[in-house]
Amino acid sequence: MNPPATSDTTLTGLTVLFCAVFVGLAGRLVYIQGVRPDSPRYTLGASPARTTYIPAPRGELLDRRGERLVYSQFTYNLRANPVVISNQAPHLAALLSPLLSIPEATLEDRLGIRPELRWKPHIGTNASGLVATQWVQVLYTNQSVLLASNLSFVDWTRVQTNLKAFRSPEERHLLAASAAVARRRTNSAPIAWWNIPGRYRFRKEIARDNREINLALKRIQPQLKEVRENGITAEIMERRVMPHGDLAIPVLGATTNGSIPIVEYRTATNRIRVRTRELPPEVQGADGIERQFNDELQGVAGQAVIRRGKGRELAGSRELDLPAQPGANVRLTLDANLQYVAENALRHGMAKLKPNWMSAILVKPSTGEILALANATDPDYSPARQPGTPSPAGAPRKPQHRNHAVSELVEPGSTFKLVTYSAALEALPGRNLSPASRIDCEGGSWRPPAGRKKPIADARGHKLHNVTLEEAFAASSNVGAAKLGYALWDPAAPPRSTALVKYAEAFGFTRRTGVLCGGEPNTRIPAWDGLGTQLILSYGYGIYATPLQITMAYAAVANDGILMEPMLVKSVETPSGGVIRTLAPRPVGRVVRSDTAKQLVQLLTAVVSPKGTGKDAALDDYTVAGKTGTANKMTQAHMAAGVTAHFSTFVGFLPAENPQICLLVCADEPTGSDGRAAYGAACVPVFKEIARETASYLTIPPSPVLASNATATDRAPAARH
Repeated sequence: MNPPATSDTTLTGLTVLFCAVFVGLAGRLVYIQGVRPDSPRYTLGASPARTTYIPAPRGELLDRRGERLVYSQFTYNLRANPVVISNQAPHLAALLSPLLSIPEATLEDRLGIRPELRWKPHIGTNASGLVATQWVQVLYTNQSVLLASNLSFVDWTRVQTNLKAFRSPEERHLLAASAAVARRRTNSAPIAWWNIPGRYRFRKEIARDNREINLALKRIQPQLKEVRENGITAEIMERRVMPHGDLAIPVLGATTNGSIPIVEYRTATNRIRVRTRELPPEVQGADGIERQFNDELQGVAGQAVIRRGKGRELAGSRELDLPAQPGANVRLTLDANLQYVAENALRHGMAKLKPNWMSAILVKPSTGEILALANATDPDYSPARQPGTPSPAGAPRKPQHRNHAVSELVEPGSTFKLVTYSAALEALPGRNLSPASRIDCEGGSWRPPAGRKKPIADARGHKLHNVTLEEAFAASSNVGAAKLGYALWDPAAPPRSTALVKYAEAFGFTRRTGVLCGGEPNTRIPAWDGLGTQLILSYGYGIYATPLQITMAYAAVANDGILMEPMLVKSVETPSGGVIRTLAPRPVGRVVRSDTAKQLVQLLTAVVSPKGTGKDAALDDYTVAGKTGTANKMTQAHMAAGVTAHFSTFVGFLPAENPQICLLVCADEPTGSDGRAAYGAACVPVFKEIARETASYLTIPPSPVLASNATATDRAPAARH
């Protein structure tokens, strides 16, 4: 008799058994992965390698503080094929109605087949052998119907899950009958073993019923499978989301969905370009920042080569795995809060003045950064419509998202006198002018010795005589500006090369500013007849510029005479916040000397004094320097309609002693409360609203002089008590 096995013997046996199993599994793994990796037997019936694409979101547009102004969101459009769905339309409508929150009757109507005969050219050869074109009727059906749009991934997953579980009433009836047969076979009373005929008949009945049910299912299931897989499909879409609504849309721009993207990838032998529906149609910038920075905002789709088995991706089988690269973010100089302040003020101005359109531009003079660029347009405005006539009912309306501040050419009117006085203070030969120098404004009407037969008159009945340049500028005297223009005239100078034109060029009135939202027209002096043009140019006529150019010219004076490029983009950044490229402020050059700039500030401050045309623009805590501008619109349409209209502007900066912001507000054809055309001062209330809110938001210190006056006023009552 053998002795019983010890514990050591048992442990040794288990160890040997474990090692044998481990070696066997390792060998099998090496055989499957190394020798037969492609065998369907070991890959659960895996499909061949397939390239899939991962969509990359477009970059975001941010304000200067990082607030998102525009970002991308992937959504799904739900499409149906009524030809595939066929008679299952009512049942699918009942299934999808609660999921899509669409009435069942509406869905059933969309899912219905609508055959249509269309004419189509058919090119063939006739009996004579000549090529002939015949028009034949072809039957078309609606095979791609949009059911719903902008579905989230969760919504589409819910729809997809319910579609997989979809059963028609007939299929449910047959499946219920099959279950009943199975229950009858299981739950029926047992038949005695010796009752062989009864047992045979029972089995035959069960088999017959199962056969009939299976034949019926086999007849309807292919169509139902096609309905579940291809009746309702989803296409992924990328849409741009604007969390602040229409805020700054003319600047940010719009996008348009292009064609299905073509993706390029390499194989061992060549380079293949494929057009794939796995990616959403490309979102391209149509205008504004979206267009100017389209290349930076555009992402790069990812790729993955995968194998599937049993409907699932096989783990560890990816031959290529390139993640999607989202587009870069563009950080703007705009401040969303200040942009809202400007647009809200323009809405108030539109309601009161009823112009065609209004714009407001807020700039930081020292850097040229645009803090707000706002536009507002009357819905009935159309440049093709004759002035003074209402828009006809049913007429198509012009798109309301036009960037007037950058794209609109206007005659600057009296705001251009800044250039005239700059040239006179610096370039008038043999005369050392200052704001205290005197000029005879001829009582408000002056007939120049040459260059113009019609006398030049001051607007609104100003009857100035011998006054200082400061007083003439504050009253916006056309005669005073024209006399300076006449003194600046040099008949020996080449055409368009007078001192006044050179200063206009230096201030940027004859070239594009280069602002990065695009849409700038070519500014120009359209007609030049020598001294005649020089005279009207001196008070702002005969030259066409954009509101942005006017703003930057005044910002140059506020910046001690240095003109800056308008800056709208601060940087291009990665999605994680890393800086790819920084755009620094760029000075264009010095346009006037520093002492001249100080004299111009003195002139502009006089405009906002009690005797100036912009006296209503004065603020309690800040010294404001600014200028009103009124340009008569004398187009053929206005003259034919007998309508008097103006382009009105107020532009200024504050505090005058240390300018922190420069602001322009303009209105096209504003009207006063009496219905008549309004002048440049019409924009002053909007200017004050924006300036006051901006100064508070930026915590700009009050002007020292006004602060000391306010302190003295506060102390006076206390002294009397």
